[in-house]
Amino acid sequence: MKTILVINDHSQEAEHAAGFALVLAQRLHMNIIIATSMELKLDSRDYGWAGSSHDETIAEPIHTPLMKKLLRRKKLHPGFSPLIQEVEVDRKGLFLLSIRNDIYMVVKGMDEFLPQALLNVNLAINTLLDQLQVPLLLVPSSWSENEFTRLVYLTDLRFCGIETVRFLVRLAGCWKANLVIAHSSASGLPEIAMKEAENIFNQEVSLNVGYSKLFLNMLEKNDELNTLEIMVSGMQADLLVMVNQHFHFNTLTKQYFKDKCARYKPVPLLIFPF
Repeated sequence: MKTILVINDHSQEAEHAAGFALVLAQRLHMNIIIATSMELKLDSRDYGWAGSSHDETIAEPIHTPLMKKLLRRKKLHPGFSPLIQEVEVDRKGLFLLSIRNDIYMVVKGMDEFLPQALLNVNLAINTLLDQLQVPLLLVPSSWSENEFTRLVYLTDLRFCGIETVRFLVRLAGCWKANLVIAHSSASGLPEIAMKEAENIFNQEVSLNVGYSKLFLNMLEKNDELNTLEIMVSGMQADLLVMVNQHFHFNTLTKQYFKDKCARYKPVPLLIFPF
């Protein structure tokens, strides 16, 4: 059975994200592992994964307040009851934990209002996404929903990964949510005509995933500076999906933390490693 890995850095944001991870696990019929950092006080140099003074990198199971709260919340749900485990790890232990378990995604909370929020996200990508090579779900502290209704995947349709779409279809299917592929031409490549885009979408994407609520939205080239506004306000996305360092990733993340928290309702970010 697949597992959702929750990062616990002893913050309120971690507790908030773990609550939604429990909802995900119950919907997807997956287990949860809480990876708890060894030190309570964190800094950007280690981003919560402190060095160990001994050779053992995965400690015995522990029961932090976060673990106890999740166990209590789990009892309130009448459906699927996921196995919840907690281990104390350092950076090396996190990697070992990931290769010993079938990790579906990593869930981490974030404070999107901090001045250094973008730096913290980039650090999370460097220490989690690049190392573990599974999707990273960042849950904003101010996001209060417990479901997704419209997932928007920003990509160049010519490079749209079928396995990525299948992953998203499974996630969207939990709530019978809409899944929108927002096409934006990769830098340096020419625009594609609507007819060609529809043919690629219908024959190479939709036909191979078979999800009735899968849609295509074409972004104009001159919309790049307004991509975030279009996706959140225009498309009403409640989950933004991106591929790390591809398809205007840096532009969108800068827009998110520069403007979004003041102008738009913050929504979770799902980032794929490739």
